[in-house]
Formats: sequence, structure tokens, C-alpha cells
Amino acid sequence: MKIPLIKGDSVDSSVDYRDALPVNMYGVSKNIHGTNGYLINWFGLSDYSTGNGVDHGGLWVSAEYFYGHYRVSSGLLLKIDSQGEAETLGILPSKSQVSMAYSFNNLAIVSDGRLYYYNPTDGLRQIEDPDVGEPIDIVWVDGYFFLTDGKDIYHSNISDETKFEPLDFGNAQFLPDASKGLGKNEDNEILVFGEFSTEYFLNIGTENFAFQRINAKAQKIGLLGTHCKRELNGKWYTIARRKETSPSFHIISLGNEQDISTRETSKVLSSYTPDELSSATIDAMVIDNVKMVIFHLPNHTLMFNESIAETNGKDFAWSILKSDIAGETKYRALNPVLDPRNGKWIVGDNQDNHIGYMNEDLFTQYESAVEWILYTPFINLETLSVNVLEMETIPGITIIDDAKVFISQTANGRNYGNEWSQLYGDQYDYIQRFRIRALGYCRHWVGYRFRSASRSRMAFANLEIEAS
Repeated sequence: MKIPLIKGDSVDSSVDYRDALPVNMYGVSKNIHGTNGYLINWFGLSDYSTGNGVDHGGLWVSAEYFYGHYRVSSGLLLKIDSQGEAETLGILPSKSQVSMAYSFNNLAIVSDGRLYYYNPTDGLRQIEDPDVGEPIDIVWVDGYFFLTDGKDIYHSNISDETKFEPLDFGNAQFLPDASKGLGKNEDNEILVFGEFSTEYFLNIGTENFAFQRINAKAQKIGLLGTHCKRELNGKWYTIARRKETSPSFHIISLGNEQDISTRETSKVLSSYTPDELSSATIDAMVIDNVKMVIFHLPNHTLMFNESIAETNGKDFAWSILKSDIAGETKYRALNPVLDPRNGKWIVGDNQDNHIGYMNEDLFTQYESAVEWILYTPFINLETLSVNVLEMETIPGITIIDDAKVFISQTANGRNYGNEWSQLYGDQYDYIQRFRIRALGYCRHWVGYRFRSASRSRMAFANLEIEAS
């Protein structure tokens, strides 16, 4: 029998059946070896540069005047060149994630309720216009920097973006809720994400506040926090909720919404209060035409694979990322920026001052081993004996003596027994097969767990079990 590996089964202590999501693995849609996809290890992390501490945001700026990769690293604004050399541009107090946007003239940064501009001529400076207030988010549109302080929405002066006028203010009107964050869509409309609403504004050039609300597009769904959103291919991936619902993962686009949560991911979200989730951040990237969105929760990191969701459905699109062995340390890399000068995804760190890049040749994170895990669904093998267990792999390209996989069996979905081990493959042995024989008698249903911690990346197409 052929057994899918993209999502397994487990049980929990509250007498409930749960999904056992892959850990540090992601799926790729492809018809191969009689199945419609395979699983491969997540990318390793290698050193690229050095920051000042925990990362608080990164942005690629395409404006010719100050073209480059900028990053806020625990109180400093850095510019990082294509070789990984970091130039300190100034002190920028930051305690948490910042918001960044840029115009033709300035890079704007909202940090801890303050607005900063940077350009090579004027350097880094705080904008102390009294009408700036204490902003929490910022975007750039039609020559304006557009901000919110959680209550009002307002913008810079069209002729001088360092100036803010006391009458250039508006507010969301669909619901009397707080404004949590801002976005800009492909129609050049501003999205104002409230606590329980999303409204759209368009520049119509009116005197004073230049934007007008688009009445027909308002939605009764809002964000948990300022950075609980990320755009990918015209869609906004969010941690959101309605007044009558619990927080969930949503896509908001063009006046529509789509719930992408599963029962398992909703269980994870329900372990936090809405206030705790307000500090979450979201990253998005497309690598080798696989579209991935990473949700950084306070103590978990969940990844949604949009490409798998499109072909297999959302129930099979989720996995877990982490940065340890035999623990639950949340994934350390965040704020990925694609540097077009070298094609690398550059990432900051939520643990220390590492600035690294995502390395497809290794599975380690800064030379430290991490664990990957795959689970099978529950399999009914009552009174049968497992003669052979075999997985389709890509042998011959592993690092020597560094590709051992450990396999264990459960009969209750909670506890796993002693582990068998098997080499994924030897270097240059391209015909080696991943097979384990004589796993023994099964009293009823069973499940299997596969795990490893190595420098080598591994891929698995499917699992076949021969039992009699």
C-alpha cells in the first residue's frame, strides 16, 4: 500500500484526534513516482552579515537615489551591500517590529511611535512635526506618505513629505474600531485594517485630506495587530477575525476574504489570547515557483504553502518550522529580503545578531543541527506483519555519514517506541534504496514517524508498506 506523508495523524491529552504536521519540511507539487508531490527539507541558514542584535525589519529599496538593502537591527539602521558588508546609517531606537516604506526621496521608518526618514544627503533623522503624532504604520502612495496612529489616518504634504498639516486627517467610518494597520493594493488603493473591519481609500485629490473611502468595498474583518499582514501576489495574508469569530488565518483580496485555517492551525491559535497574537508577524516569499507564507506566532512558526493548497487543498498546505532538536524553539529567521544583486534571500534573526541567507545546499542553521519530522496517517494493519517499509528518495548526493533517518512506530498516536535507523543514502551511490525490513507484527492500527538532524537536505516522494 502507498501511504501519503504530507500530513499525519496524532491524538492529544483532551481525547481528540489531531493532525501531525510535517516539521521543517515543505511540499512540492509534481507527478513523480506515482504520486502528485513530494516533501523536501526546508532551507538551511548560513552567515551573510552581522547585525546589532535582534532583527526588527528589512526592505529592498528600488529608488535610484538610495538603491539597496536596508535593515533595522536592534536600534541601528543598516545598509547591507551585495557582499554582506553592513554600513551603519544611524541610531534608530526600536524595541519591536518596525514599518518601512519609501518614496523617490526618502526611506521612511515607523518605530515605537516615531517617524524617521533617511536619504544619503540628509542622513537619518526623526520627523518631529507635531502633526505626525505617534504613528504605528505607514505606506507610500501617489506621492504621499500615508500613516495611521491607531485612531486617525493622515498623510504628508504633497509638495514636502517632511511636512504634515493639521487638516490632512481622516478616519475609518465603516465601524468605530481602532485602525490596526495599512496596506496598498494593485489598484493603488489604501487598505485600512481595523480591529474588526477593512476599508479601502482612493486618492481623489480633495483639499486637505486627499483620500475618499470606497463605500462598496468595506469588509467586516480586521487584524489582530499591525504586522499581522503580508502581501503576496496581490493577496493579503493575515491573522484576522470578525466580531463573532475567533482569530484565524485569512486571505484578504479585492474586497473578498478566504479562511485558510484548518482545525489544527485553529487549535494552535486558540492557545493564545488575541492580545498575545497582536505581536505576530508574517513573511512571504516565492522560491522555485513555490509560494510560501510564514506566520511567526509568539511561540510557534507555521508555514502555509499556497502552491500545495491550490493543488491538494488547504488541509495539506501547512507545516511547522523550528530551530532546534527535540524541542519547540520557534524558527529563528525572519524578515526575508530578496537581494537582486546576488539572488539570495537575506534574513534577520529573532535570537541574536545573525544576518544570514537561505541556503539550499544545507539543512543546518548557522552550522547547528536542527530536526525535521514526518508523520504518517494511522494505518489499519490489524494482525499483519510489516515485511518491508520503503520510501522513494534521491540518493547519492548526501554528505558522507551524515544522512541517517530514525523511524519509530506508535500504536496509540501519542507514544512512539524504539527507533530503527537507516541511511538516507551514501555519497555517489545513486542506486541505493531506502528500505527497512521485518518491522514486526501489528495488533491493530499503527502510525510511523521519521526524523533526522543532519547537514544534508533530504527529499521523500512516497512511502510504500508491504505487509502480510
